[in-house]
Amino acid sequence: QFVAILFVADLTQYWVHRAFHRVPWLWRFHKIHHSAETMDWLAGSRLHLVDIAVTRGLSYVPVYVLGFAEAPLFAYVVFVSIQATFIHANLRFELRALRGWLATPQFHHWHHAADADALDVNFAVHLQVLDRIFGTFHLPKGRWPRAYGLASGERVPSGYLPQLVEPFRSQAEIPKE
Repeated sequence: QFVAILFVADLTQYWVHRAFHRVPWLWRFHKIHHSAETMDWLAGSRLHLVDIAVTRGLSYVPVYVLGFAEAPLFAYVVFVSIQATFIHANLRFELRALRGWLATPQFHHWHHAADADALDVNFAVHLQVLDRIFGTFHLPKGRWPRAYGLASGERVPSGYLPQLVEPFRSQAEIPKE
């Protein structure tokens, strides 16, 4: 059941995540996460509350509806917590044995890249195969992104409270740099 939960949750999260990148009013919340200019284990926790609630809420609905047992569900919750920290970590090795299967730091770092050739790629959080199926897979051998952060050069305010309020500000209020 754990493997089934992993697939169902990641399939749902893939599409929710992709929507956060494509729908402008959702992007306003998700760009807080992508504004990190340094990838390290804390970057995975830099999330807006709306982003967390919508992504986790929608990802877990099919898992609950399908009625998986408690033990594999708890195992998944532990796994996703560890995986989120791991894929954002500043670990510079390729993990070739996992290539094509599980998301690795190298795979997910390309999702956060500010490089022009890596925009809108690698939406899966766990299973790289989803990006292969849906045409968003990007993992150049032996390469890592040159820079992280918002490719547009846009900035978000510093600090938790200003970042919490930022997506709710009208576009007219947001100063242009």
